[in-house]
Amino acid sequence: MAKEKTPEFTVTDKRKFTFDGDVRDDAPAEEATPAPEPPKPAPSAEAPVQATPKPEPAQPEPELPQEPLPETGYDSEKLQSAFGGQKIEFVHLLDMLVQTAMMYAGAMDNGPERRVDIVGMRQMIDMISMLEEKTKGNLNQQEQSIMSNTLFQLRMTYMEIVNMIEKQATQAPPPGGNSK
Repeated sequence: MAKEKTPEFTVTDKRKFTFDGDVRDDAPAEEATPAPEPPKPAPSAEAPVQATPKPEPAQPEPELPQEPLPETGYDSEKLQSAFGGQKIEFVHLLDMLVQTAMMYAGAMDNGPERRVDIVGMRQMIDMISMLEEKTKGNLNQQEQSIMSNTLFQLRMTYMEIVNMIEKQATQAPPPGGNSK
């Protein structure tokens, strides 16, 4: 017979409320916090006012040895040299998203057939629009101008594609077409 393994740790539920918001019966008791001191009464006109001693100037704390900050994984100096000395900026992210949207619009040369993915393009426009909303107030004037102009151009391209699709759908089929 195998011996039961004794647990190496125990799990204690310290939640005070049930899922429904009721206080649990077995909830741990709250630690008592010291009551705030009652306010001191204002000095009356009859009591003599005593001079309060001036506090001594605080002595500066001894300086602790400075430890290097933890590595965040983002080092712009390393990235600048890795990308040919160019600083990575917000407009580079925007450019990447725009290129993806234009690829969905069929503007990129990806072989003998150009395909239009109208849903993918709409999603990219929505993503860039969301990015514009989330970065509002955090972009400089140039970045904001590029963002709004880019969105305008993408929306106009999207509308042109939608109008072309509608026009093709309403046209009569070419003569001699196979209709079964």
